[in-house]
Amino acid sequence: MSDVVTLLVPTTTVTTTNSSTLVNTTPTSTLVTLSGQTGAQGAPGNIFYTYTQSSPSALWVIHHALNGYPVAVVMDTAGTVCEGTISYTDSNTCTISFSAAFSGTAYII
Repeated sequence: MSDVVTLLVPTTTVTTTNSSTLVNTTPTSTLVTLSGQTGAQGAPGNIFYTYTQSSPSALWVIHHALNGYPVAVVMDTAGTVCEGTISYTDSNTCTISFSAAFSGTAYII
């Protein structure tokens, strides 16, 4: 199988006059044919996890089972995005610390 893609390749022009040198780099569009075997399909699985903290807490321990170190978007019950400090116990558990206790939802991706 082969695909034709367009790459932007930098073209550099160097001009020297007297004691100064001017270097100009501009992107140039180039067609490239890529070929090779198609890789194996990835394993099916979850790519996100939704966690609900129903009672107010300044420390949320989340068992997400995503087998990785994801990021989190946290919202309080009013829908305001909240910032916290995330740490990882292991590849399936993270802890988010906040400056004050509140309840809400963490979207782990």
